[in-house]
Amino acid sequence: MVEISLRQWRVSINHHCRCLLQISLRQWRTSTYLHKCGAALLNENWAITAAHCVENVPPSDLLLRLGEHDLSSEDEPYGYQERRVQIVASHPQFDHRTFEYDLALLRFYEPVVFQPNIVPVCVPQDDTNFVGRTAYVTGWGRLYEASRGNGGRQGLSPNGLSIRRLTFELVCLDGPLPSVLQEVSVPVINNTVCETMYRSAGYIEHIPEIFICAGWRKGGFDSCEGDSGGPMVIQRPDKRWLLAGVISWGIGCAEPNQPGVYTRISEFRDWINQILQF
Repeated sequence: MVEISLRQWRVSINHHCRCLLQISLRQWRTSTYLHKCGAALLNENWAITAAHCVENVPPSDLLLRLGEHDLSSEDEPYGYQERRVQIVASHPQFDHRTFEYDLALLRFYEPVVFQPNIVPVCVPQDDTNFVGRTAYVTGWGRLYEASRGNGGRQGLSPNGLSIRRLTFELVCLDGPLPSVLQEVSVPVINNTVCETMYRSAGYIEHIPEIFICAGWRKGGFDSCEGDSGGPMVIQRPDKRWLLAGVISWGIGCAEPNQPGVYTRISEFRDWINQILQF
């Protein structure tokens, strides 16, 4: 059992664009739309998320809320916009067992209007691997993992965010969900090193180049359940943000030697650009 002491969680309110890239992807549940996953804006008509977030969900059950920061407050400097989903274009090779090709594009019925809190992210146009760079991850996922289904490891740093090979079917034993958008910074790791780290933690994982790993060897900062589909971004020299990855899977939340695994966007730019033409 690994014990990581809980530290006081902090809210990172940063208006230098990272948090402005985040979208709340919501699904209709009985009488209202509830936050399910993250997403990011590509242009005025399309957003990107993880395919496992929208698998077997009809477009009519999905709603995107853009420009939100505090899910519980209407008193914010700029208002949010909501858009219904017209088209769900999941990658045709998505495998729900391995989470390979875990990408989906969502087209809105009506274009969004860009404003200070609603801005698009850039898609990488080359094969830069970003190893050693600092990446930023945002989301409204769980603040920590309170328990595992096997009764194993205890909760982690409340600075951790949320998914893992679980998607967003929340269970009662997990940690709380924040109302305010959270952010962590994590270093990008070589995939071979990532596999070695998982092996040292007792897991044999094959992580092909369609994935990109990011996380701290000591753990403590990570995405977690409910962050799936959200953006992992890296800043360009011109201060704009590149979408390096989309939150896909992991094992546990913020545990040592168990980095987060993201879909590597540069591997899919041709597919993305093709879909965006519609």
